[in-house]
Amino acid sequence: MSSALTRVAYAYDRLRAYPPEVAGRIATAMASAVSGRGEEPVLLELGVGTGRIALPLIARGFPYIALDVNPAMLEVFRQKAAGVMRKVRLLQADARAIPLPDESVHGVIVVHLWHLLPDWPKALAEALRVLKPGGALLEGWDQVEAEAECALQERWRALVAEEGVRVERGLHQRRLAEVEEALKRLGLKPKSRQVVAWREERTLREALEALEERLYSFTQAVPEAVHARVVARLKAWAEAEWGSLDRTFPVEKRFFLRVTRLG
Repeated sequence: MSSALTRVAYAYDRLRAYPPEVAGRIATAMASAVSGRGEEPVLLELGVGTGRIALPLIARGFPYIALDVNPAMLEVFRQKAAGVMRKVRLLQADARAIPLPDESVHGVIVVHLWHLLPDWPKALAEALRVLKPGGALLEGWDQVEAEAECALQERWRALVAEEGVRVERGLHQRRLAEVEEALKRLGLKPKSRQVVAWREERTLREALEALEERLYSFTQAVPEAVHARVVARLKAWAEAEWGSLDRTFPVEKRFFLRVTRLG
């Protein structure tokens, strides 16, 4: 396991984790979508990461299959879940080829994953394949409003463009719409709702670190040398624009859940 992968995994956990009360609200919404079916629901999460969605559900007693292609993410998750691993199965695998039998789980959880997969229809087909009749596909996503963070990201994009590299943004929302249309073409009826809204305080330094550690998918295609130069210029720009990087700014967040039931 490379040190770079491990560093990113720990940075992700530190910078993108949900507050406990928010994680609890999300878990409650997902649990209610799979409970009451007459047998103990088994949940599968595609792209489990470091467990920000999984751990509150595991704490409620759900048998959980945690799948991720990144061994560093799974290792961080394993350490965090060490005391509750009795009902947890770790799978290092690709979501486009899930190593499980047909109709084997009651719920498939997908949070911020579709836009990372160019051939996402394969992963969607796999998710539906392993769901039991009456099971539910549970898709979750954040919507974030933060003026200072948006300014940082736009400045980063402009600096990358000066280096001759084109960055595509907005793929996440477009992909959610594409998946919804694919589900409807199959005769399914996805239903979306806001689960929780909350406010956080973030420092400029933390926002810069999230860009530096490439925690956003739109940063992934930028060559390392270009990224390093841009981050250095971005830090200098942020200090000139705002002063101390430890200055805080508000971040308004909302979490949405889309439930699609089979049969």
